Formats: sequence, C-alpha cells, structure tokens
Amino acid sequence: MSRSGLALLLALVACSAPPPSAAPARTEAAAPKPADEPAAPAAGDDDGKDDGGFADPKLGEEPPPQPRPEPIDDPALTTRVQERFGERCRPERTCGELLGIDCGAAVDGPYYYVQKTDLKKISTCGGACMRGCTDCPPKAWTCPTY
Repeated sequence: MSRSGLALLLALVACSAPPPSAAPARTEAAAPKPADEPAAPAAGDDDGKDDGGFADPKLGEEPPPQPRPEPIDDPALTTRVQERFGERCRPERTCGELLGIDCGAAVDGPYYYVQKTDLKKISTCGGACMRGCTDCPPKAWTCPTY
C-alpha cells in the first residue's frame, strides 16, 4: 500500500471513532416508564438542539442603536474651552447635552465632562482620577466610551 493510501485510511479510521472525551456508550436498557408519566429527556439531549448549551441569539434582530459621540470641529467652541480650562484643553466629543473636554488625559491630564451650553463641569475624570473619581463618565453620558 502506498503512503498516501495509508494516510487516507488512517484519517478515515480516526474520523469514524468517537472522540476521547465522548461519554461511554450505554449498554443497559432503560426500564420503560409508566404510560401516565411523561418521558424525561436524556442527559445531554436538549430537545434535539445542537447549540452546545449556549443561548440562541435572536437572529434577525439588531440591538437598539446607541448614540454615537460626535467629533468636534468648531473653532469658536475650542476658543471658549481654552479660555475656560486652559490652552492644552480641547473639546473632543459631544453626547446629547454634554461635551467631553480633553486636557491631556493621555499623559495624566484631566478629562472634563461639561454642559455644552455654559461649560459647567459635570464630572472630572482622566489623569485627575489618580486622586479618586466617582462619576466617570457621568450617567448623563449615554454614548459609548473608548
């Protein structure tokens, strides 16, 4: 027999055997149930489902859309933010009535969540949290964060 024929034969034999982790085959016959008792499903028999025990996803249904933060490109707003919070601060994203202001949070600076209208601080986050923050992001920020 050639090597390729032998390899094919070994592959077929390996595929036809149950996996080593499979439960051993039952050899005992189960006692019949009385006619008035409903038959219980066999262990591992989930009404014929082959879902691996995981919950079935709702096919065809999409999750409700979450609001997305909007990027900022408003020079007047940037000027207002820098006058109020400092030169290194810039408006980064908006979500509903809130504005996210980045003051170098990537290098331990603060990140502020403020009201769009008057730039009143709602929450201080980012690098300022090394001293402890509790409302980051605030509950009013309904958009996903990074």
